[in-house]
Amino acid sequence: GDLKLITSEEEATFDFEDSETDDEHGIYHSRCDKRCAEFSRLWLLALTVAVILGPVLIVAVRAQSEEAVTTSKLWLDMEYADLPEKVKSNSIGDATLAFMIGYSRQQRLQASIMVDICFGLVFCGTLTSTYIATTDWAKAPKDFRQKGTISNMAQSVNEPQGRLWTTSLGLAAILLTASMYTFWIYRCWYPLVSFETNPLATSVLEQKVERRLRTAWTLVPNVGFVLAAMVPSLSESKGLQVVLTCVHNVTAPLSMLFCMIMETVQLGYGENAFRYFFSSESSNPVYGPLTTYQRLRVILLMEAWTAGIIFVSVQGYLAFRPNKRWWVALVSYYGEVIGIILAFSLPAAAALDIRKWTQMEVGSVMEETAEAIPFILRANINTTIAQMMAQKEMGH
Repeated sequence: GDLKLITSEEEATFDFEDSETDDEHGIYHSRCDKRCAEFSRLWLLALTVAVILGPVLIVAVRAQSEEAVTTSKLWLDMEYADLPEKVKSNSIGDATLAFMIGYSRQQRLQASIMVDICFGLVFCGTLTSTYIATTDWAKAPKDFRQKGTISNMAQSVNEPQGRLWTTSLGLAAILLTASMYTFWIYRCWYPLVSFETNPLATSVLEQKVERRLRTAWTLVPNVGFVLAAMVPSLSESKGLQVVLTCVHNVTAPLSMLFCMIMETVQLGYGENAFRYFFSSESSNPVYGPLTTYQRLRVILLMEAWTAGIIFVSVQGYLAFRPNKRWWVALVSYYGEVIGIILAFSLPAAAALDIRKWTQMEVGSVMEETAEAIPFILRANINTTIAQMMAQKEMGH
């Protein structure tokens, strides 16, 4: 029988023969292709449940620790953090500290809002292409079976799926770059935090190596995403158009890889979340037990890596073997799309985490400043700065 494609609600039922045939256009369809077309909405529902609800349910059934504490409270439990009974006020120093704390709060709020918007942009930008790839095959590019990527599906900005995807990805990458989110919505790497150099565990006092890596984390992948969004990978490249395809095919995967590596470093090295995922004990001496959102980020990260490995594996197959089966291209496509969505969901989950964590601090900026001043004095930051200035003068 002829293969019918889903183009409307009335055509949502099929009577496929259990055989491999060509449709009226002479295009080959395997048995699995026909099942994909027949149960397309079921596949979408199953993927949605697995990708979105799966991590939430896994984290929800875990026994969560109710002993989450702030860094300042952890410092109090350490013998070298005995606070002075009397604190001498310094109007200029106190005002400067209050400004720093208020500025940090504002930047965290701004970055949190931006990463949430970016996640929504990327998620919505994939919907039109996903609908076509799953239910309306007639509108897909002719070489989609051999490419199996969202870049192939959305290569033309004259089509709705192309316009939506390139605009969403490009705008999201620009907003992420402007927000400098890697400094404000993630915890400082605990091995590089000490009471003497960073008693408030704040990003404004991070060490030079960490600041450089976070700067690269912000710029490298997002500049790559902008290039991938604005430079298309065309099905039929002629002449110098090959340059466009090369630029796209290099920047897109490398940007995603760099982003995923840094997310892994943040959770593994910076927060020790992998080792203590199944434990309610303190994961490190700076931040205490893992929170619900930290565990959620671990699950999302593992899912993203899995989706990326599936995508790369199928792309390796498609690069060396001709493919006539639509379901193979769909596996590649969904591996890429799910990986991208999960990658952009990680900053959004981190924003929820940091907002929850900072809510445990004292209320206003002035109240937080009053609580922070004793820690600043006990850490002898002024003495450290004076010693550095003296060493600099001696060097001259």
